[in-house]
This record gives sequence, structure tokens and C-alpha cells, in this order.
Amino acid sequence: MLVVDTEGEAAAATADAICAAGGTSTAVVADVAVSSDCQRAVAAAGALGRLHALVNVAGVMVADDTVEALDDAELDRVLAVNVGGIFRLGRHAIPELRKAGGGVIVNTASVHAYASMDRCAAYAASKGAIVALTRQMAIDLAVDGIRVVAVAPGSVDTPLTRRELERRGVTAADAGFGTSHAELGRVLQSDEIAAVISWLVSDAARAINGETVVADAGLLARLV
Repeated sequence: MLVVDTEGEAAAATADAICAAGGTSTAVVADVAVSSDCQRAVAAAGALGRLHALVNVAGVMVADDTVEALDDAELDRVLAVNVGGIFRLGRHAIPELRKAGGGVIVNTASVHAYASMDRCAAYAASKGAIVALTRQMAIDLAVDGIRVVAVAPGSVDTPLTRRELERRGVTAADAGFGTSHAELGRVLQSDEIAAVISWLVSDAARAINGETVVADAGLLARLV
């Protein structure tokens, strides 16, 4: 398994954890907003053997994310990473998946594609685009035996989420997310989303194609 991250230490830590769990992994530093980085990452994955799955999880958020406040550079960055990264990695990975006789692409959307909160304009737009793009990719790639699916997590305890809550000056509970297993919409752990992705990549999910699986602990189930 190849781990790709913009931060070398983070990539290495994830790769080390995979190896400690009995897997095989290596890390590459790359920015999915840069086409040459994506090409290099796919080449590194190919060096490990046939490519069977691509999981797109890169994502960014920015401050003051409203249509009025967001400048062009920030808007371009959100779209370049969250949506453009799927295009760039796919451009290089799809031929390799085709050579392998098929495979699976998993894109990471968000509940923000369906319901959002204040100051998330570009982020929500990017996640909505991922849902539509996943459907289109599935249509285009079915002939090659490549399934394309997405997962839409709710609130997940990640550095990105913690930074955003800190920037807003609120706790997860203040933002409306549950904090116990008895609550709908509780904050999830990253390994819970990883388990969903692992299932989507597996043959057990071969009936799922072009769809977005919502994994939000019931966050969207409640009206208020």
C-alpha cells in the first residue's frame, strides 16, 4: 500500500502503522493539486505491484469560507485539492487499474454535500461535486471493470476537524455533534471510516457502484 501526504512525517507514521499491523506500506510526499506529484505517486504505487485500488482522501478547508469573503486563491486551493486531486490522480491511476483488469476507486465526499453549516461554501460545493463526479466516473469506467464509489463521513476526529473547531472557538458538542455512542451524529474515529472504505474496496461491496455511502452515525437522520 502506498500512502501519499503533503507532510512527510504524517505519511511515514501512517505507513509505519500499516506495517506494524502486518501490512506492507511505503510513503510518498506529494500534493494532489500538482499533476507531476500525482504522476510520481502513481508510479511509486506501480513499483509495489499491480494497482487495484485508489482511495482519494485528501481535503482542505479554509477560514471565512463564504462567497463574499473567499478570495480566488483560497477558492482555487479548495477546489484544486478536494476535486481536482481526484481528476489528477485518476488521470494516471485509471490506466494502471485498467491494466490490472479492473479495480476500485473510492472518493471521500462529506455530509456537507447534503446539509451544511455556516461558512463552508467552497468546502460544501467541493463535496457536492465529488458526489456527482463519483457517479460520472462510475458511468465512464464500468466498461473497464472499475467500480467508483464515495463515502460521505460526518464529523470525524481528525487534525483538520480539530483545527476547524478551534478556529471557530467551539467544541464538537457546541457545533451540534454528539460525543457519546448513545447519540446520533456522534464524532467518529478515523478507523471507523477506514473500515467503511475497506469494505467498499472489497469484493463484498461489488454491488455498490456510482453511489455515495453516508457514514455519519446518524447525523443526517435528525431534522433538528
